[in-house]
Amino acid sequence: MRKSQRKVNVAGSASCISFLLLAFLLVNPLIGNSANALEGEESEVSPQATKISTVNIAFSPTEGSASMAPSATAGASAKFLVKAIVSVENSGGYSVYIGSNSANLTRVGGAETIAPISGTKKYSEMTTNTWGYAWARNTDTVADDAQYKAISTAGRGETLYTNASTSIPSETTTYALSFAANIGADKPAGTYRNSVTMSVVSSPLEIVGLTSLANMQDMTTAVCTASKSGDTAQLKDARDGKYYWVGKLTDGKCWMTQNLDLDLSTSKTLTPSDSDITANWTPGYTTATSATSSTITNDRMQARSWNLGNYRITNPTTANDCGYPKNSAANCTNQFTAYSTPTSANADINAHYILGNHYSWNAATAGTGGEIYSGQASDSICPKGWRLPTANDTSIGSLQGLINSGSVGANVAVLTSSPYYFVRGGKVEPNNSWLFARAGDQGYYWSSTPKASSSTTAYYLTFNGASTITPLGDTYARNYGMSVRCIAR
Repeated sequence: MRKSQRKVNVAGSASCISFLLLAFLLVNPLIGNSANALEGEESEVSPQATKISTVNIAFSPTEGSASMAPSATAGASAKFLVKAIVSVENSGGYSVYIGSNSANLTRVGGAETIAPISGTKKYSEMTTNTWGYAWARNTDTVADDAQYKAISTAGRGETLYTNASTSIPSETTTYALSFAANIGADKPAGTYRNSVTMSVVSSPLEIVGLTSLANMQDMTTAVCTASKSGDTAQLKDARDGKYYWVGKLTDGKCWMTQNLDLDLSTSKTLTPSDSDITANWTPGYTTATSATSSTITNDRMQARSWNLGNYRITNPTTANDCGYPKNSAANCTNQFTAYSTPTSANADINAHYILGNHYSWNAATAGTGGEIYSGQASDSICPKGWRLPTANDTSIGSLQGLINSGSVGANVAVLTSSPYYFVRGGKVEPNNSWLFARAGDQGYYWSSTPKASSSTTAYYLTFNGASTITPLGDTYARNYGMSVRCIAR
């Protein structure tokens, strides 16, 4: 455990009241040994299994004063506001405390004291020769009618906030702290002081494998690294409650082994807290429930998507073309069986073969693909912690790299079987003569990579029949609807 501190004081005077703070940053305490955490106990958790948590407390202002002119009867009141910003990274759960070793304000150079408030009182109700504090979280101010109370002298003090999550990559919280006193004319002029401690106790972030996760959004690079090859799990997408199979595959990366089935809506904004985006994004089109002339477009910039029914492919390794033009999977009864994306971890292997949704490239890239023709689309509709795979190379994390690492070659049956489970989900074509086409035979999966020197298409994986696999498809334009598989960042 590391301990650092910044000295401030809390003080009052018959003619002036000034406040400062004492902050202890308590990191990685011994679990179950809170009594000695302030002493700097070292954590005994294996460094290979954890990531050190870091904490920072910043005060604004760090000191200040307010004048008071006590009368013989009622005394005079003054208060002062301090904003504390607490930032925690790589935490396995943390708590924020405020407390003191003494309940009183004591005059510097003397023995006179100002007693703490009894019970709770508004600032306007404070009795003579008492002091207290009030606080508020996620705001810069404390309300005028806030209830002030005595500072706690038990243990670390009052718990202001606890985040019990065992996986907190980062979190920043603001606290408004208001200190107030009413000092009577019977007290000698001077500075009345009490050192108040604000402390944060944060456990180290335990690095677990994907089998220990609950949500898609909990995935990190460290989690995938800690996972064993072949590990699998069903994780919940916090955006809609649907569950997806994921696994650590032959390239050493963690992939979704099930097609993304996220419905987009003009009334539902995706945020960086739940999606693979750098800024809030609201789709321009709600996901269509069929492929018709009114849902297809020749505009490659439009972020279109299609939910063509709750189905899974019946015979995933065998080509059985449904033909075209079709409107949905309901038109392909020889190829698909009714099956909804699970809303619980049902451990059903059939969920691997869910059709999922089809997305245009600008929908798959959350509007960041646009007309770029180099680099990568920066964002995607994958859950937070995941992204679209790259293409146009053979590196790890690319579609070609995955196929090479597993010696898939041109064998479509391998690609559509365990542990990959790619689906012959067809595509949506922006043409009334095609619409939903080739389901049951062909599969299409977008990458994040635009076709070099072209603003009209992007690279995708395509396969069909028994022995045709093309990791670098580039024929179809960005307004075509294709499937999405995400890879962990």
